[in-house]
Amino acid sequence: MSEPAFRAFETRSDAARALANELAGVLAAALERRGSAALVVSGGTSPVEMFHHLREQAIDWTNVTVVPSDERDVPPEHPDRNEGMIRRELLQGPAAAARLVSLIPPGEIPERFHAVVLGMGSDGHTASLFPGSPDLQAALDSEDALHRLSVPGLKADRVSLTPQALLSSRRIDLLFFGEEKRAVFEQAARPGDPAEFPVRAVLEQDRAPVTVFWAP
Repeated sequence: MSEPAFRAFETRSDAARALANELAGVLAAALERRGSAALVVSGGTSPVEMFHHLREQAIDWTNVTVVPSDERDVPPEHPDRNEGMIRRELLQGPAAAARLVSLIPPGEIPERFHAVVLGMGSDGHTASLFPGSPDLQAALDSEDALHRLSVPGLKADRVSLTPQALLSSRRIDLLFFGEEKRAVFEQAARPGDPAEFPVRAVLEQDRAPVTVFWAP
């Protein structure tokens, strides 16, 4: 098992731009080689600036499939819906031609991805794999692509890609910011139970290389 590569940037804008440029290269190479590309992206606020850089890249977006890493079980028009955020922030301009796969109800999820972009919470969760969820262990162990999780303290259930699906990628990038999350990452990067820090399911594996993009 190889350790994640940790890339620290002076500013969040620098990290966002660097990741967008790398993803554009990965997608362009997949499109040239296979004629199609599949990308998983997280919700939240951390990837928004990166989305703005990525959506302007001159690639064949008509053959790119975009999949949310997870979804809140709320109505499609609800402002907390990740699908809506991805449409607003990523699928604009040239990228509007890409195909977005819904998780609720589930659409056709590719069997393999060319890139997966995840965030990490200050509790060590990634996608909607939350510590403390009574459904976490089942999601970690699942052979299916999706799993529903209830999370104490959250208003809505979540549907998340499972590690089985997330690790079916040529690469995984973690994008997060701030000293607090860096300290959490350093704890999670030590061997231990993924139930404590679910991001360990991504860090402690040898199926897909992981690169961290971080800035203060």
